[in-house]
Amino acid sequence: MADKPTEGFWTKANVVLFAIFCVSMLLLLYLSIPVVLVSLIGIGIAVIVEPALSFAKTRFKIPRALTALLYLLLVAAVTAGAGFGLWYLVSDQVLSLWARLPELFVNLQSRLSNYPWLQEQLGKLNLGATARGFFSTFFRGVVTGFTAVSGFVFALVVSLYAAVALDDYYAAVVRAFPRLHRQKTAHVLSRCATTLRLWFRAQLIDMLILGCITAIGLWIVGVEYWAVYGLLTALFAIIPYIGILIVVVCASLITWASDPSQVLWVLAVFFVTQQIEGNFILPVLMKGQVELPEVPLLIIMLLLGARLGILGVLLAPPLFAIMKVLYVELYLPRMDGETDGVAT
Repeated sequence: MADKPTEGFWTKANVVLFAIFCVSMLLLLYLSIPVVLVSLIGIGIAVIVEPALSFAKTRFKIPRALTALLYLLLVAAVTAGAGFGLWYLVSDQVLSLWARLPELFVNLQSRLSNYPWLQEQLGKLNLGATARGFFSTFFRGVVTGFTAVSGFVFALVVSLYAAVALDDYYAAVVRAFPRLHRQKTAHVLSRCATTLRLWFRAQLIDMLILGCITAIGLWIVGVEYWAVYGLLTALFAIIPYIGILIVVVCASLITWASDPSQVLWVLAVFFVTQQIEGNFILPVLMKGQVELPEVPLLIIMLLLGARLGILGVLLAPPLFAIMKVLYVELYLPRMDGETDGVAT
């Protein structure tokens, strides 16, 4: 008897209208990709901070709107303080490196002349055009949506409003599904939210620890710009696999241009820190809950990066984590012949 309302809804006319609606929405989303991405960022932030708002309301009876505002002010203060502290730590090295860039570039060219075959290959590669094309693609997503002040403010506004009324939006989304599937829908949405929070927490801690141990390791072996490389490692660690590769290449080339005897030490430190991260840090942080298969993640990163630039690369891991939840919770049970109820 419970299936009759659902079957009555899915008449041919309603199916056609639903298909037209879906196609129209997909077309609208495609034509408004920057706005959609910024909105998704705002919703993601809201999902991450929602437990703090619920805790404050339950424990201290503080209204959710006031908690959201206080949370925003706290994050702004912490970010400003951390930025000032990092600049105080690395400013001397950054300014020194910037002043020496012409000299280092000349030294690098001179050392490349000792390897004619390598210089010939690099000449064929046309490094200037390649670099311009790479950075144009890489930062296109930043220019189109994320670093624009209006986009960033819009993401914050969306996150604040969404966090304050997230329970209402959650209930509305669940009610949009037929009654028979609401329990499963609620379960999947909760799993997606939990996965996103776990990923963000693990990523943040991993970036902090990896940046610190890299900087300490480079300082111990006497590498000149150890603080800069540690900071870059922490920042680029948010890009799986590719980010650390970029830092290693840059650090190796700069070190080769300034002090070739230190290049092997630089490579050794990065090798050791990656082993520490892969065998100790990540297993503790992830605990098998948000582990992402390497090959599909790299493919999604390349696809989104080619279309959206750096913003697509940054969004790939959390989106893939949510896709994995949907795959495990919805697709696999159906292939195994299970019911739509919540699997135990």
